[in-house]
Amino acid sequence: MNDSHGFPFSNLIGQRAQPKDAPGDAEGYEAFIEMLPHAALLVDTRSQRIAFANPRFSELTAYSRLELSGMAMQSVLPEWNGEAGQPGAEQTVLRRNQTAFRANLILLPAAPKGKQAFLLLEPAEYAISLFTPQRFARFWQGFHQLINSLNEASLEDALQAALMAAQSLSGADALAVYRLQSHQPILQRCADLGATALPESLDAQEMMILNRARLWQAGKRPASNLQRVARAAQYAYLASAPIGQSKAVVGLAIIGSTQPLQADLAQGFAQLLAATLSAIFERFLQIEHLQAQIEELAGKLRRMETLQENSQEGVIVLDAQLRISYMSPSAELMMGYASAEVNGQRVENVLIGPEALLPALSAALEGSAIHNLGSARLYRRNGEAFPALIRIFPVHRSSEIESVLTLIKDLSEQEQIRLQTQQLEQRALLGEVTAVFAHEVRNPINNISTGLQVMAMNLPPEDANQAVIARMLQDCDRLAELLKSVLAYAKPTDYEMETLDVVQLLRRLLERLHPRIVRQNVQYDLRVEAHCPKVEGNLRALEQVFNNLISNAVQAMTPDGGHLIIKATPTREDGQLFLEISVADTGPGIPLELQDKVFQPFFTTEKGGTGLGLAIVKRILTAHKGDIHLTSFPGGTIFHVRLPAVETTVP
Repeated sequence: MNDSHGFPFSNLIGQRAQPKDAPGDAEGYEAFIEMLPHAALLVDTRSQRIAFANPRFSELTAYSRLELSGMAMQSVLPEWNGEAGQPGAEQTVLRRNQTAFRANLILLPAAPKGKQAFLLLEPAEYAISLFTPQRFARFWQGFHQLINSLNEASLEDALQAALMAAQSLSGADALAVYRLQSHQPILQRCADLGATALPESLDAQEMMILNRARLWQAGKRPASNLQRVARAAQYAYLASAPIGQSKAVVGLAIIGSTQPLQADLAQGFAQLLAATLSAIFERFLQIEHLQAQIEELAGKLRRMETLQENSQEGVIVLDAQLRISYMSPSAELMMGYASAEVNGQRVENVLIGPEALLPALSAALEGSAIHNLGSARLYRRNGEAFPALIRIFPVHRSSEIESVLTLIKDLSEQEQIRLQTQQLEQRALLGEVTAVFAHEVRNPINNISTGLQVMAMNLPPEDANQAVIARMLQDCDRLAELLKSVLAYAKPTDYEMETLDVVQLLRRLLERLHPRIVRQNVQYDLRVEAHCPKVEGNLRALEQVFNNLISNAVQAMTPDGGHLIIKATPTREDGQLFLEISVADTGPGIPLELQDKVFQPFFTTEKGGTGLGLAIVKRILTAHKGDIHLTSFPGGTIFHVRLPAVETTVP
């Protein structure tokens, strides 16, 4: 913009006077005009009307601020032609009562290519040096620096920028910011510009004195310690203004100089700086609050993501059209779909289940939460059905429902546990009945066997009935052995434990079984690794275990013979020492489909077998806190027995 003499405004204020990031809206400028110590207007350059007037302009013209809003510029400035002239130019100003006075005017663009402009006005009689070209350029630069200080990235940078702007505006050479400490009632200096002579902190008594705008000038009596320091430093004036609200002061703004300044301007600049600092503190307090909220929300999001990723319940989120918008990893695994595959799909294309499912989801859109859909079966992608617990919850946003949350819990494992528990209960009951039955049947069998023996003694040896009686006696012996095994399995036993050398037990057992093993054309080998430890166990029970395993291995091999290898090895797992005994044979092996059944009671592949041998072995080893498992393949089977070992201390 050019003045009436064609003097370019940019030459007056320099390129730096144009703000790079100045606000473009009227509300942002109104706040700063409100704080200015000068009479000021915000002018709409298109309509040439007053958009906003500050209290100082209202005071000079006697118009209310409401009356000034929207008033044509020529109503108060009859010589107005849209250009106020160069700094120091005068125009006539009309008061409300139509009296006039002359004033210095300067028109400043609010922003590059802006549609508003600032108009600064001071009565000509004041002869203020602000309107000299040199002072004005510095003032204009400081004014925009003050605005831009709100946009600094850090609090420290914002405070320093505000102080530098206030220095350009006022010409002061000592400026400082004091901030109230949260942990104690003192004001601590947090930023300054040429104010090293001022104290680092102000106590509570000083705060009480400076709780409103104060101005001290040279030659006057100081009212506070801060003012006494200013007098000692030979300041011409010291202006202070509280930062914050009247009942919530958070700090103090200080402007001082060794050069005198008009009293109302000095106090006005201090209040302008305080208002700017208040806005800065509030902005960064809001930023801290928002950052804390963001961090809290981010933490909640992380917890929710962790919960969704690790929860066994599947989560499916549906939009208001019952289309899938999210599927958790558990739901993906449960249903057999990837989330990316089903996003945007209708729910009935993915959740295939009971007829009540879709009506329940529609009811959720009306606000009804369903905590249990009842006994429901869903179908996976591969067509496999599984029992599920389905819960449906509407997600509200204000008065509307924005989505539906569907929680699915796979009950397959629980159903399997229930069936296993039921089976165990049935087995327990069967065991009790079997034990009673065995006790009741054993005596009659003994009586029958005794009677048959008497009959055989009373008949001649060549009698034809002797063969029948012999067969009946064999059946009685087989029944007695079967009942003995049943009682051994059904009756829980509390074993008396002692420290045993299992390797010695194996050697004695192999010596006793040697004739039988050789008769079966079986070659055997006992391999013992060094430092095999002893175990805590019951001698008779462990002898029964290995006798059973060796006998089974010998029986499994063909009449042509084979090889039996028994190996004892010390092992350590999770810091615990174990003794592992492997019994291997070169028999035909156990089919894969039968390997999980060999330890079940009454399961046998041997003709005439009871099916209780390995079941009893497993029960004995469990009572010894050990375990057993097998490895089988065509041409051989290995039974692995593991027993906790006794730790010995080497002297």
